[in-house]
Amino acid sequence: MKKGILFLGIAIASIFAISCEEDDVCVGEGTPYLTVVFRNNLNQTNFKDSLTIIAANNINFENAVEVLPKTFTDSVKLPLGGLESSATYFQIKRRSNTENDILTVNYSPKSSYVSKACGFRLTYENLNYQSTGFYIENIIPSESTILENEATTNLYIALSN
Repeated sequence: MKKGILFLGIAIASIFAISCEEDDVCVGEGTPYLTVVFRNNLNQTNFKDSLTIIAANNINFENAVEVLPKTFTDSVKLPLGGLESSATYFQIKRRSNTENDILTVNYSPKSSYVSKACGFRLTYENLNYQSTGFYIENIIPSESTILENEATTNLYIALSN
C-alpha cells in the first residue's frame, strides 16, 4: 500500500514537472527609448548642458509629462508614444532661456510578441524629426529609420553655443 501511494505521488509530481514551462526572464526586450545625444554645433563633440524636457502627444502640450527634470547632461533616452499615436512632441528648455525648442518625432508604431515573460513590445518605423530653430542648429538622424533597440544613438542634436 505504501509503495502504491509513493508511486502515485512520484507519477503526479512527474506530470506537473513535465507540463510546466520554464519561467522566462525578460532582459532588454522591452519597448526601446529614443537615444538622443547633444553636440556642440561648432566642433561636433558631445555638449553637456542644463536641460529640461517635457513630452506630449499633441503640439499644445496638453497632459504633458516631464521626462527629464532640470539635468546637466549630454545624452538622454526619450519615450515615444504607444500604438494610438504617430508623433511625439518634446519641449526642450535649455538653461534659463525663455524660448523653448520643440522637437517633433514622427513614426509608425509596430507591435510584436516577444515572450511569455516580456509580453508585447513596440518598435518604431519611418522615424523622422523636425524642430523649431531657437537654439537647435541641426538635427542629424542615424542611418536607420527603425528604432528596435537602445544600443545605438538614434539622433544627434547640434546646439548653438
